[in-house]
Amino acid sequence: MNPKPLEGQLDISLGTIDSMKAGNDHDSAPDDRKTVLNAILDADAIIISTPTYSHQPPGVIKALFDQIGGPYVDASFAELVRQGQAAGDPKFVNMKFDPTLQKSRVAGFMAIGGSRTPDQFTMALPSLHALVYPMHAKFVDQFIGQRVAARGAILLQPELMERARQLGQNNVSQMGKHFDDAQYLGPKDESSCPNCHLTKVEILSKDKSIGCITCGTRGKMVILPNQEIGFDWEENSIWSCITMEGKLKHSKEIGACGMEEQQKLKSIEEEKHAWLDLHIPKVPLPSESTSPKL
Repeated sequence: MNPKPLEGQLDISLGTIDSMKAGNDHDSAPDDRKTVLNAILDADAIIISTPTYSHQPPGVIKALFDQIGGPYVDASFAELVRQGQAAGDPKFVNMKFDPTLQKSRVAGFMAIGGSRTPDQFTMALPSLHALVYPMHAKFVDQFIGQRVAARGAILLQPELMERARQLGQNNVSQMGKHFDDAQYLGPKDESSCPNCHLTKVEILSKDKSIGCITCGTRGKMVILPNQEIGFDWEENSIWSCITMEGKLKHSKEIGACGMEEQQKLKSIEEEKHAWLDLHIPKVPLPSESTSPKL
């Protein structure tokens, strides 16, 4: 089934900003998306536990968050509206936002899989961060459980069951605290990003600048006293999608780019329609068939 977006919801899986204007398809089959979304927004703590396939969580989890999450549960949008209304900015007078987007919440992640080596889990935790960060939940704990292939096999490793219990306790201990007051209690080392607490790094330039692949925090590569390579991360990086500063920066940038783009769209109208009218053969899909079922 390929349901239309929920009313007022942006389904980013559709690959077009126009989907936010699609409204709700009242004739579609009932689904659970709204209930799941409300449960997440009402929660004080969110714990996601997932198997790992091809280095990352299964598509069903990513598809769900594409349909109920992303930009339309972005706490920075709610903050921009709040700030604008408080300042009397006429642009924000008639805008509304869900107040639950600004409530304090914490999050924890558990990913398991059959492999014995960490190279098979490279995108598991980063993917879970990407799904939840728009809500501005404070990440309290996270871990990966290896050598768990069959259903229930985790019971063969009591230490993993204990680790899961500890993750739950860590999250409960930080519930109700403001984002800046809640503490991260999970694993980390000297090289970990200070925001997502992972060590997924990309080299940005020849001057040893680096960026966190998971959240965007910037920093530099350094040579430690023991001659090993380390990372010197920015204390308050405006590039991290986990911090409110980083979220607001991105929201303002998208807004400015969108306005600039709208002013130029008329100049490409004819060329755009030429591309849209181009016939490209494709495989017929059952979900797109208009034929009545027998």
